[in-house]
Amino acid sequence: MNAVMQTGRMPPVRDAAEPERVSRSSSAGRPMPDYILSSAATLFSRRGYHAVGIRELADAVGLSTSTLYHYYPTKQDILFAVISRFLHEFTERLVAGLRDGSVPPRQRLERAVTDHVVLTVTRREELLAGNPVLNALTAEQQAHIAALRRGYRDAVRDVIAEGAAAGQFHVADPLLTAMAMLDMLDGIRSWYHEDGALSLTALAARYRTFALALCQAGDVNDRP
Repeated sequence: MNAVMQTGRMPPVRDAAEPERVSRSSSAGRPMPDYILSSAATLFSRRGYHAVGIRELADAVGLSTSTLYHYYPTKQDILFAVISRFLHEFTERLVAGLRDGSVPPRQRLERAVTDHVVLTVTRREELLAGNPVLNALTAEQQAHIAALRRGYRDAVRDVIAEGAAAGQFHVADPLLTAMAMLDMLDGIRSWYHEDGALSLTALAARYRTFALALCQAGDVNDRP
């Protein structure tokens, strides 16, 4: 309305068929490949991988399709790069902490749970690894993603086993406990919203409590 009063003209109306644009201001000072991946992650998350065309991806970052192909030959390559970039950063950060033998197992696990919760929420748009869209990747690409996830799972398993050996945890099967814990943490993406009643800090604290409870589950054969 202010635009009409000041200029006497109606502001331009965005055509419903026009591709959704990701803000280009965020590209300042960033390498173009990173900007492409961040923009693609946003579009894939909002609209779904199969609904987003290569022309829309190019338009979102202000490139022609031919120039976009210079950076990534196919849309599939962009998807793989989005997922692998996030998982490399995620696993390098968390696995290093989980394998830091100078810190007691319980503290390492609590720190990893906190980081997992925070990254799940703050980088939600890049969390495509558990999405059915993985089927769009080649078998080799899927194997690479699976190896990254398995490396993280094994680090969680090992710190739980260390904690059990040290008497801090009481579990019969560290691997099963790790898988249950990671399923619980990954589920956050499907329901949590930062504008809800539970703050991110409170959410992380709750999930640390849940994770530690799993590590005291013991053996079902010990129960009456």
